[in-house]
Amino acid sequence: MSAVQAIVSSFGDMSDPVRSLNVGQQTIVFYTNGPLYLLAASDRGDPEELLRNELQLLHSQIVSILTRAQLTRIFEQRSSFDLRQLLGGTEGILDQLVDRLDVDFGFALGSLDTLWMRYQLRERIGKTVLARRPRELLYAMVVSDMKLVTLVRPRKHSLHPADLHVLFNMATCRVFASGEHWTPVCFPRFNDQGFLHVYISYVTPRVALVLVSADRDSFAALAQCRAHVCEDLAHDDMLQRLDDAAAQRALHPRELGMRGVLQLYYRDKVLVQHFGTRFADSVADEQQRRIVNAYKRLRLHMASGQKPLRIVYCRRSFETVLAWQSSAFELYAAIAPEISVKNMIRLVNAVLEWIKKEEDHLFVVNAPSY
Repeated sequence: MSAVQAIVSSFGDMSDPVRSLNVGQQTIVFYTNGPLYLLAASDRGDPEELLRNELQLLHSQIVSILTRAQLTRIFEQRSSFDLRQLLGGTEGILDQLVDRLDVDFGFALGSLDTLWMRYQLRERIGKTVLARRPRELLYAMVVSDMKLVTLVRPRKHSLHPADLHVLFNMATCRVFASGEHWTPVCFPRFNDQGFLHVYISYVTPRVALVLVSADRDSFAALAQCRAHVCEDLAHDDMLQRLDDAAAQRALHPRELGMRGVLQLYYRDKVLVQHFGTRFADSVADEQQRRIVNAYKRLRLHMASGQKPLRIVYCRRSFETVLAWQSSAFELYAAIAPEISVKNMIRLVNAVLEWIKKEEDHLFVVNAPSY
């Protein structure tokens, strides 16, 4: 670490902050924000911009725990302060985020992953939470393993997806899996200078209720809200049906009824939500990482020119990876290598037709508001 500090300081003294270094096969990227210096190293040829985006999200997770105001004040008083003293107990949250960034394309999409479930069940859950909203409640979310079930929010305001990513990563950490939790959380895109207060409790073994308030003394009101919501959802077995939906694995490509699709992600630009299938059984772990990395590269490539590209694909020996965007959506797919380009386009068009039919079940289309 002393070598890293020396490099960063030397460039800082020249008013030319270091952004990246190439050392052999390693790409080392630096991200500086306020008093913090973050570093990422990769030997997979990851683009600099990609690594920096991931460091920004990691920085947001740290700010969510401490606030920018607290970070600035600490390092103004003691420039050599060991930040680990304040982050003690949160290592699991940070480690979990780093692991997810490596394999989950959803963070790079900048949108919310959603749980596939019947529209009628999602709507009833949302209405139940809205009906039991105490006056202290700002936002309410039902979440299963980083996947959004429903969201209740003020009519004229919504939280930024990046803020929800760090919140969901925290809520799905093992330490929150049992009991009721009341914790201050900073939402960097909302206000990085202070905290909101978050109640987290799992209403089933797989599904968490996350309630957000500006009132630090509202724990009792939010705990009562949770009790009422659970009581209401217990009728007609809605809680069990919710847990059953959460227990299902992500859709398999064959469930779309289209042979040749190894995996895909679809992002709705209007809703700022996405869903992804799981990988075909024939795709090994290392190939999965290569495909996700290819998605990230193609997404950067589509946006890098003066005029955004509409379709980009890359043919490789084990798969063809395609990126397709319009004003309404982004689609990323891995296709079996034996499929011709012509048939690949037909296949993707069929996927788009299927998504249009299933939209109400795939996404949170009409989130309750007040």
